[in-house]
Amino acid sequence: MIERLTKDDAAGLARDAADRWMARKHSGAMNADERRAFEEWLASSAENRRAFAEVERALERVDAAGEALLEAEFEDQLRDAAASEERSGGRRATLIAASLAVFAVAGVVALHLSGRGGSPAPVAYETAIGESEKIALADGSEIELNTNSRITIAYNAASRSVEIEQGEAFFNVEKDRERPFIVKTRLADVAVTGTSFNVAAFGEGATVNVLTGVVAVKPLNGLEVTLLAGDAVRIGADGSAGAVARFDPTLVFAWRTGKARFHEEPLRNVVATLNRHFETPIILEDERLGDLPVTGEFDIKDRATAVTALALIFGLESRDEPARTVLREARTP
Repeated sequence: MIERLTKDDAAGLARDAADRWMARKHSGAMNADERRAFEEWLASSAENRRAFAEVERALERVDAAGEALLEAEFEDQLRDAAASEERSGGRRATLIAASLAVFAVAGVVALHLSGRGGSPAPVAYETAIGESEKIALADGSEIELNTNSRITIAYNAASRSVEIEQGEAFFNVEKDRERPFIVKTRLADVAVTGTSFNVAAFGEGATVNVLTGVVAVKPLNGLEVTLLAGDAVRIGADGSAGAVARFDPTLVFAWRTGKARFHEEPLRNVVATLNRHFETPIILEDERLGDLPVTGEFDIKDRATAVTALALIFGLESRDEPARTVLREARTP
């Protein structure tokens, strides 16, 4: 991976999550499911527990800071309130003083819970050719990043967003109806509240495959498409969606286990898929070879065996050149 989440980045994400949990607890509206989710988040890592303890300590300091702020910044207002008490009775002055105290403390709390003055900065991840990466997010969601891929993650209080600049990723999204999870590509946006799905944005198009749940795909051109578990849709280079189709998850998700599986797939597509994982590409000398159907499984970490297998399947020969390997029809001496 070219860019990794640093220890400071991880601590920052945990602190931002702790801020949100504290704000939710103090709202008085946390339900039983949220309490369980909070307890699971707290128990999931020492980093989360440290972050939440820091927020608690900060809020304890806020009480004292609020009192000092009242004395320093609102002394004149309090004196006015006292004078007003003499004119119109003690109740009005007491209410004014109490309101000022609430606003002072609330202002300090709001500044703290906003993530130290704003939303956390987006975090970028990138894998090189042949690499993959698993990413654990602060809300419990997970991303698996395929080879030669680049994404940017942006979380805030209202939404969860991931932009795929190129490549492929599998998403396992924790449910949060108040914060939709949106995956953005150049050709379409994919919106969910909690589900698992795959988005591939290689070359001129993009493909969305849903493993569980429901996904809304909003293409650049045309109407929104709803996908259920087992559905897939291809977005063309013009940003329009094709027909919804069923797919075989053992083929589409094979990369997550280090494999590439195909069933009656044209050789040109097989070579294109394998080349995403190999530094040195495989080339077909004759374009007509690309029509040959391939059914089989390949180890995406073992280029030499993949080349040998393709040659044996069709009786081809391979020739290694400085920057590529060429597959061609076998030639008699």
